[in-house]
Amino acid sequence: MRIIVLGAGIVGVTTAYFLRERGHEVVVVERRAEVAAETSVGNAGHVCPSYATPWAAPGMPAKSLKWSVQSWLGIEAALRFTPRLDAHQWKWLKTFLAQCTPERYAVNKARMGRLARYSHSQLKQIRERLDIRYEQTTGGNLQLFRTQEGLDNAGLSTQVLAEAGVPYELLDADGCVAFDPGLHAARHELKGGLLLPMDETGNCPLFARALAGWLQAHGVEFHLSTEVQAIEVAGGQVSGLRTPTGTLRADAYVVACASASVPMLKPLGLDLPIYPVKGYAITVPVADPKSAPRSGVMDEYYKVAITRMGNSIRAAGTAEIGSWDTRVTPRDCATALKSLKNLYPQGADLAKVEYWAGLRPMTPDGAPLIGATRYANLWLNAGHGSNGWTTACGSSAIIADKISGVASAIDSADLEPQRSF
Repeated sequence: MRIIVLGAGIVGVTTAYFLRERGHEVVVVERRAEVAAETSVGNAGHVCPSYATPWAAPGMPAKSLKWSVQSWLGIEAALRFTPRLDAHQWKWLKTFLAQCTPERYAVNKARMGRLARYSHSQLKQIRERLDIRYEQTTGGNLQLFRTQEGLDNAGLSTQVLAEAGVPYELLDADGCVAFDPGLHAARHELKGGLLLPMDETGNCPLFARALAGWLQAHGVEFHLSTEVQAIEVAGGQVSGLRTPTGTLRADAYVVACASASVPMLKPLGLDLPIYPVKGYAITVPVADPKSAPRSGVMDEYYKVAITRMGNSIRAAGTAEIGSWDTRVTPRDCATALKSLKNLYPQGADLAKVEYWAGLRPMTPDGAPLIGATRYANLWLNAGHGSNGWTTACGSSAIIADKISGVASAIDSADLEPQRSF
């Protein structure tokens, strides 16, 4: 079949890869002039199959309220909420809150973990087969806890990891510094950490662009700087994509446009349960390699992910519910900057900070929407939230299997867009 993939972020590019591997003729359409130029470009860099976790969790409503009040008072917080006269926002929030029960959390976490671990296996296969290099580290990631409460909660989380057969190691403060010597200056700040040896880091846009280059060299067309003005339908299926240069036609279509999937499909009567959660990140040069991160750490207190990417360090944190605007100011990134400065004061050149903001496409239950729509030849691979880099390869293999009519390696029925929330 001839298949058009809409979107050239990490999810769109990996979708194109697996569709090509299943023997299809593939075309990728992207509104930006470059691959991985929107949500993917500011990715935190963590590939975390061990600990892919839904935001909707017991206690999250109270935490969200606390963080929102702190933000309104000008205090650094992990989350901000901007209420809007937007029915879609309130519908999403209502569904999200319904997922915050212990029962729903257990189901959602198990589903996300299954997908993330499968996705990791697919990522490793691509890396080994194509010999792609993307500033990756494979020695494990570390969750850091600054309070005894955080460390105690980590102990509870290890029960879930043990049940899933995921390796882990609880470390004291000295153990954290032994794993990542760059933390030596922050030793007094730490109560302990959770080492997840299976997890990795990597430069997401670098990987996506390398994979796109391989695809182009092997027959996949990329139409960059091409805006899809409308999806045309006839007879219960998509008949073409209207663009400024003409109509593009194929046998099947896959929408992998992150948050932009929502307005794109709304004219077709498809109301996707995806809402953009605005995320912020900073990137700074490494000042002293010995005092910089070894791989990836998650500062659980500030909810900031810090990643070593070659000669740079990325710190991503703070989430804002209620904004479709991707503008960014230094104040927006104050929490990420504070965490990085506190943990690696000599490792980062904080005089040279690049700021970024983008929209994470969140579903209420945390898992992406992978599967068919009510239009016979229209498929969806979207809603990966902040886990797009972690789940892209697995979700793309699954959608390629579904379109090709073959069984996937893992159960994916509970990832269908029509699932109940």
